[in-house]
Amino acid sequence: FKIGDKIQVGENYGQVLTIGLRSTRIVTDDDSVVCIPNSEIMNQSVTNSNSGESNCQVVAEIYLPIDIDTVAVRDIALEVARVSKYVYLKKPISVLFYNEVKERRSFLKMRLKAYVLDIRHEFAFKSEMTELIVRELIGEGVLKKEDVS
Repeated sequence: FKIGDKIQVGENYGQVLTIGLRSTRIVTDDDSVVCIPNSEIMNQSVTNSNSGESNCQVVAEIYLPIDIDTVAVRDIALEVARVSKYVYLKKPISVLFYNEVKERRSFLKMRLKAYVLDIRHEFAFKSEMTELIVRELIGEGVLKKEDVS
């Protein structure tokens, strides 16, 4: 990775500010600066979201009822992503579903994976996707309001 890349090291995710002899500093999405010792970086996996490119992959996750119509959800999520002003259409958009158990209740976790044109729009895109997908699912009658409260 290099300065400007978005990396994940352990629990820390952010944009690389500096790479020093003893540590690397990143700025997180909430504008916190985290100093990670390079020894930690050398001893665990590092995920690089953009590898020097201006675009990067963004994953938006939404928990849904287990019995939801996944075909309708996928269609709505893909359409919402395709029309976003932030999306980079030269790379793939995908929607995946996973079964998760929370508080002894089964849910479907929908993961929308898409790329943004500029890494600076990563969190705006994620927020927009979450808001618009839920709004469209409710508007189309695929999701009930009481299922999201």
